[in-house]
Formats: sequence, C-alpha cells, structure tokens
Amino acid sequence: MKEIIIIPHIGIGQLKLGMAPDELEKTLLQMKRQWSNSSNEAMQMERCAETDDPNLITGRYMDNDSFFLVQYRNGKATEIGIQRDLSKVASIKLFGMDMFNTTAECIIDSLMKKDKVICNEKDLQLGTEYIFPKSGVRLWRERAFHPKLLKDPLYMEEMQAVLEDEYQYQYFQMVTIID
Repeated sequence: MKEIIIIPHIGIGQLKLGMAPDELEKTLLQMKRQWSNSSNEAMQMERCAETDDPNLITGRYMDNDSFFLVQYRNGKATEIGIQRDLSKVASIKLFGMDMFNTTAECIIDSLMKKDKVICNEKDLQLGTEYIFPKSGVRLWRERAFHPKLLKDPLYMEEMQAVLEDEYQYQYFQMVTIID
C-alpha cells in the first residue's frame, strides 16, 4: 500500500502549500498515477470563487479514489485537504498516525499533547471540527459519534435505524493543513 505523508505547514505528499494552481494540479496528476487503479481515468478538476473575495479561490479535485479540497489566496495554495476515500488505496499519515484508520478520539488526544485545540463543541468527543493552530492542522467529520452516546436512551431511540452507519463517524473524513 502506498503512503502519503502529511507534513504540517508544508504539504500533503508532493502537494505543497504555496503552489500555484497549475503547479498543484500537475503534481496531483503525477501523484494519482501512484495510487490509481486505472490511471487513464480522468480526474475532475474545478476552481471557483465561492465568496466575494476575488483573491480567494477554491479548488476541488476528484476521481473514483480521491477528493482533494484546496484554498488558494492570491494564486497560492494556503490550505490543502485530503478526504478519507483515498485511504482505501493509500495510507495517509500525520506524525506516524494513520489519519483515517485511527479513531478521532485517539488522534485528538495525541495532537493535544503537541498543541492546544479549538473545537466547535464543548465536549471534545462530540465535535465535528478541530483546529490545532500551532500544528497547522484542521480535522473535520460530518457528524460526531462516540460510544458514550449509546448510554443515552433518547439518542438510542432516535438512532436505532441508523446506528450501524454512525460507527463511521468515529473517524475523520477530511484532514487539512493550513498556513
């Protein structure tokens, strides 16, 4: 299995902060050849302005195996995010941790030893977004799940039909490095 190493404040694999869009896209296509089962498959690439700020552009890059989200400011990558789908064909590691096959709780505990955390929830185990400013890492998941929720009768009643799906939310879905 291939490895993609995340280096805070630097990049994800060969994708580096500070790259221009054309350079990043060319590098991404080179990386794709290393993990793709069918390297002939096209990678969908789009860049668009999503805010009123003309200096801020969002890039989305995807194929059957991967999804990358890149923020460009003034023509340079300032954030690079990698989504969990690629973990099916490559191991994505930060500080030696497999970021998509290690529980969110373990990752948070480990990163909190290096940095303070900013979380969108008071209960760190139930947050969906975590920012580690000194480390230059942001973690995201669509919803939070922790086994302690299984002890809450109201939660159990509401979630019985979808409980099996909830276990996937013990893991992050996106890791982003930020400048």
